[in-house]
Parts: sequence; C-alpha cells; structure tokens
Amino acid sequence: MKKLQFILTAAVLLAAALPVFAQSAASGGIVVTAEAKNANPTLVFTGGLSDQALNAKIQSDFEYCGWFTVLKSGKAAYHVSAKGSLQDFTVTISNSAGVAMNSFRITDSREVDAAAHTAVDTVLNKIFGIQGICRSKIVFSAATSAKNREIFICDFDGKNIKQLTNHNTLCVEPVWAPDGKSFVFSFYGPSYTNLVQYNMETGLSRRLTQYGGINAGGSLSPDGKTLAMILSRSNQVDLYTRPTESGVTPKRLTSGKAVEASPRWSPDGKKLCFVSDAKNGRPVLCVIDPFAGGKAVEISGLVGSERVAPSWSSDNKIAYCAKINRNYELRVAKLSADGKSGVMEEVGVAGNNTFPGEDPSWAPDNRHVSMTVNGAIYVIDTRLGAKRKLVSGSGKVGQSNWSPILK
Repeated sequence: MKKLQFILTAAVLLAAALPVFAQSAASGGIVVTAEAKNANPTLVFTGGLSDQALNAKIQSDFEYCGWFTVLKSGKAAYHVSAKGSLQDFTVTISNSAGVAMNSFRITDSREVDAAAHTAVDTVLNKIFGIQGICRSKIVFSAATSAKNREIFICDFDGKNIKQLTNHNTLCVEPVWAPDGKSFVFSFYGPSYTNLVQYNMETGLSRRLTQYGGINAGGSLSPDGKTLAMILSRSNQVDLYTRPTESGVTPKRLTSGKAVEASPRWSPDGKKLCFVSDAKNGRPVLCVIDPFAGGKAVEISGLVGSERVAPSWSSDNKIAYCAKINRNYELRVAKLSADGKSGVMEEVGVAGNNTFPGEDPSWAPDNRHVSMTVNGAIYVIDTRLGAKRKLVSGSGKVGQSNWSPILK
C-alpha cells in the first residue's frame, strides 16, 4: 500500500451520483452467508401487546440483533412475551419449559422504535449480561456527487437513514465520541483539511483543528479529554495528541519519515493503536503510550503482510484489515494487557473465514462489526460468520463507525 493511500482518502472518495440507499430488507431479515460454527439459542416472541407496530418492531429487533435464532412458534430455549401498551408494557422471559425467568417493565415510551430497542437490549442484558446493540447507531460517509461526500446515520438494522452534514465537499472518517453525543470527522476544504466535531443534540458543527496541511484521523479518548489526530507539520505525517478543549500546541508522538494513520484508543484510555509504514514501507499496527512518552511498538502476533484500519473493542480485541495475498480481509486478535502482542482469533466458520472488506468497527456487544464491502456496508458476526448488508446506495458508501449505546 502506498504511503498516502491510507491517509489521503480523497482520491478513492470520488464516486457516483446522489445516493439512493437500499436498507436491510424488512421481509427478508438477516441473510446468513456462512454457516454458524456454534448455533445461537432459539427464541420465540409471542407478542401480546395492544400496539401491533410495537409487536412487529420487537420481533424485527430480535431477528437483527444477531444473538438468537428466531422461530415463529414451537419449542425454543427462550420464550418472550409482552403485555400492555406503548406507554406502559411488561416483558417476560421464560425458559423452554415455559417457566418465567425474568420480567421487566418499560414505561413512558413515546416512540415505537425506541421502545422496541430498549426492550430487546434489556432482554439481551438479562440473558447474556451484555450491552445490546439495538439502541446504537452507525455513522458513515456516502458519495452525494462525483466530488462530494457527506456524513449519514442509520439505526443498527440499517433503518432510518438520515443525512447529517451538507457541506458540498468531502466529509469523511466519522468517529464517535465515547459518550455517543457527538462524532469527529475529517473535512476537506478547497486547499486544506480540518477536524470537525458534530453535535448530535444540537445538529451544529465546530472546528477542532485547522492546522496547516493534513488534519485527519480524529479520535477522542474514552474520557473525552484528549484528541488523537494525524497532522502533516514540518512536512512529516505523524501522530499527535492535544487536549480537546485547549488551544495548546499539539504533542507529537511519532517522528521520522514514516507515515501514520487511523489512531484508536484502548478501552482504558492509556494507549493508542495506529497504523505506521515505518517497517519497510508496509503499514502495520503499532501501540504507544500517549502520556508517558516512549517509542511506538509494533503489535506482534498479527497476520497479514499489511495491517490497517484498527478498531479496539471494550473487551480488548483488535479488529483490523490484513492483506492476505492481494486482498484485504477482516481479522481479529485478542490483545495482551499492555497491547503489545495479540493472539489471533478465528472469525466465523473454521476453514471458511474469509471476509474481504475495509474499515471494521466494533459494535458495543463486542461481537459484531460493521465493514465496507464493495462500496456497501455490511455487518459481520465475528462469532458465527453471519453476514448481512446494512446499507448500500447508487454512490459509494463506507467508513462506518458504530456508536456506544445511546440512551
């Protein structure tokens, strides 16, 4: 990969016309393109709510969340029923024998989708002890003309697509802030680039950086206080950090002729993973302590002649794209406590674990990733090997980033 290929994305962002998006098919549900190596538990949702739209949405969320094999009827590991109305309903989880295991109440709901997302995420928490993904959102970049890209957002199932920016330029590389209330993206002006933060609550944007040269790869630390970024100061493309709300001079973390890209914070906020081509001009994944100083260290134990586009999960796994032969494929590694080494994990079905694509991003359940495949966005189940199309369009769609749980 050429040095600037994974820094300056503009050349590959010039795509087709105004996007007409194709969302996940409501009738078809998830399309499994690889057989499961370990089956999900079965579940039947029997409905019971007075609001039929809410019944249907809860059913859909169970199908799309990726944690169950949803049956229409019959015996299943879990039976879920609901009783009441949109504003006040109770959900009951029963075992295969029909014995109630747990129940909870949801009140003051005003909107069908939000109520369904909360209900199914709560079921996931009660059964598996995890954060669900139904209340999460996905931001992505899409071509709106031959020379422009804007930032869009959709629900976890590909529904409710909405355009957020309208700058008639290249708006790319959106990355969520850890609180889910904003995201940072790269804004390409006529002769400059800036990092911009978009506020989801107000719909307003503000410039975070406007240094000379490249301003890209913006990523906020888990506490939101530090911005990691890629700058081309002094004719060098390097990794920097800076307090988010401060105008102080950025702190340079790397130096030399190597080109850096794609910084991502560790879940504890003490380390940064990033891409560097310091090793014989080929990009690899490195880790550095952005606060204590010291040199960056290549993460050992990872496969691929080139390794790009890291995403660091909250349970300390790295999803990235590895160049295998001539193609980039999804790979996952469990990292050591210091982040300096990884143990490769199988993705999907043994012997059939090839998932070509770009820009993986972990869902908050640490199981699913969104990923760009041939100009569309897919969701990959890293455990079972299921794959479903999330969003596609007449123009190129990609660079997705999965939010934390939005409450």
